[in-house]
Amino acid sequence: MISNPDQLRINAFLKRFGCNRSECLTYIEALKTGTTTVQELSRILKRNRISVYYNVQQLIEKGLLFEVRKGKRAFISAANSDIFQNIIEKRYTELKSLQTDVEYITKLLNTIPIIKSDTTVVKLYEETVGFKKMLEESLQAENEIVVFSNSPVFWIMLGEEYYEQYFAKKAALGISSRVILPPCAFANKLNEKKEQYKIDLRILQQNQESESEFYLWNNTLAIKSLKEDKRSCTIIENIGIAQFFRDNIFGPFWENAKPIEKI
Repeated sequence: MISNPDQLRINAFLKRFGCNRSECLTYIEALKTGTTTVQELSRILKRNRISVYYNVQQLIEKGLLFEVRKGKRAFISAANSDIFQNIIEKRYTELKSLQTDVEYITKLLNTIPIIKSDTTVVKLYEETVGFKKMLEESLQAENEIVVFSNSPVFWIMLGEEYYEQYFAKKAALGISSRVILPPCAFANKLNEKKEQYKIDLRILQQNQESESEFYLWNNTLAIKSLKEDKRSCTIIENIGIAQFFRDNIFGPFWENAKPIEKI
């Protein structure tokens, strides 16, 4: 007899193979019953025959059940537990094949010319995953990335190491950047590697209550809120908005900011 905790663990395991709750129950019952019919399964499960038939078909597609014919009658039988190891090995082989192709295919896809459009695209990313996604997208910059932050601890959420890896990757792609930061220890650390990271870094004393920053590249503006309960990143792809922020907001701040060695 399987205990309730073990039953829950089995269900959670089966869900990782794409099974919903009804399919989990159907598979377990088919495994217990041995060779059976849809009609018998629906009686045991006390469920509609059509619903059970649908679940059985889904489980057959997943390889967890198979159909057995005896004369004109169709019977259902559950694959034994070795099937899961076989499925895992098959997935692993497929993933290895994908890993082999991904770098080459990615390069090919990046060579496809993008049809420029005046359509404005707005995306919202949240928390750590969203911030990382935004930084990865910024690596599509054709020339430079400009960064303005008013938070001396902007790096805390992702960590210094992550940002250093980002700047190193950016530089390896030949992308330069102009960065405005408030006075902080991490600014000094970045400044020590400004040639390596292709960074022109300046410092500007600011009102730090808003805890925000923005990134600009190509025709894209990314505005980040760094407040603990409102961490989000709004990305706006619009040539006019990007140009306005670059010329009328970042530009004047850049002129008023000072190279770090003069602080």
